[in-house]
Amino acid sequence: MAQCMIIPTYWSTPDISSWKIFDHPIPIGEAGTLGRTLENIEASGYPDPVIIFPAPTDSRIEARVKEISRNRSLNIHVFDSADLLSIRQRLRDESFPAPLLETIHMDSYGGVRNMGLLYAALHGFDTIVMIDDDECIDPHYREAALRFMGEPWGGKAVLGKTGCVVDSKGNKFYDGQISEALQGWPKDELFNREVKRALEEKNQLSESKIAFGGNMVLNAGLFLQVPFDPYGTRGEDDDYVLNARYCGLPLFFDQGLLLLHLPPGRSHNYWTRQRQDILHFRYMREKVRAFGFEPESLGEFLGYFTRDDLEYKAVSSSIRAALHFVDTDRNECVQFLNNAIAAESPPVAQLRSRVDVFLRFMDAWQSLLLKIVG
Repeated sequence: MAQCMIIPTYWSTPDISSWKIFDHPIPIGEAGTLGRTLENIEASGYPDPVIIFPAPTDSRIEARVKEISRNRSLNIHVFDSADLLSIRQRLRDESFPAPLLETIHMDSYGGVRNMGLLYAALHGFDTIVMIDDDECIDPHYREAALRFMGEPWGGKAVLGKTGCVVDSKGNKFYDGQISEALQGWPKDELFNREVKRALEEKNQLSESKIAFGGNMVLNAGLFLQVPFDPYGTRGEDDDYVLNARYCGLPLFFDQGLLLLHLPPGRSHNYWTRQRQDILHFRYMREKVRAFGFEPESLGEFLGYFTRDDLEYKAVSSSIRAALHFVDTDRNECVQFLNNAIAAESPPVAQLRSRVDVFLRFMDAWQSLLLKIVG
């Protein structure tokens, strides 16, 4: 197998407000976490090519990432605007539908993830190890990542898997920069219950209902058929589980696939994460309906956020968060109230139409990559 490691890295500039899209983009004048991650991968003796995807696409951001990546013992390639233009041209040459080409970009989580899949497919890699730029691995991580890949498990081939992340204290859970303001929006709590359930399974592998985008391994047998959804706002990793299931392909949870997660702290703009969550789950609910899935079959986490009462949960939790900030932070308060308004926008019909477009995108993706890769 030809393997590569893919690392997206998110940045902002004074005139690019990336924080409206990505969780914690690094201001271009700061050191960020990418250098630490690359130093760690170097120390682990990682042998495979490492492809870094700076987002969003901007010459200053690309130059900054190339500066950080320079003079290392790793086989590094920094994806840049020339690579993007080359991939888009290749898709045009292969008659990829013109209206769908606009989704081939670096301006969303799904778009960035798909760019990694396209790069891997077009450069002959059949196994992708995906981590994020605020994580560290141990010397045995590669071995753990490739273990079971392509092998049968429970009558199904292991074509994709995820694991969990460990924090600096050794806890195996995801905190998402939790704020007391969001106690009425139990996203992290329910997600962590799914992780705990998977870690307590009798077998090391089990079919997963969640995923960590920064700790995933995908085989070409999966990523040539299943793209990430470029029309979603965030939560592209859990959404990928849904897309794979729709195609009859499970994503597995591997109890032995662990890495260290050291995200930068968050002290403001908590409302942005919830607003993107609201848009994401309303869209995902329409996808669940279109796919013919029952929320109860998706597990406790996704089931909670794809039921008919999602708007009520969004409005009530937004108002509760606004009250939390009413005396301390006027902007957070006002923006959380705007989140309550966002709970009814866009209309359901528009979201369902977007699902239909995604299904056309997935058909085009499958036709394109199977044609190119054979």
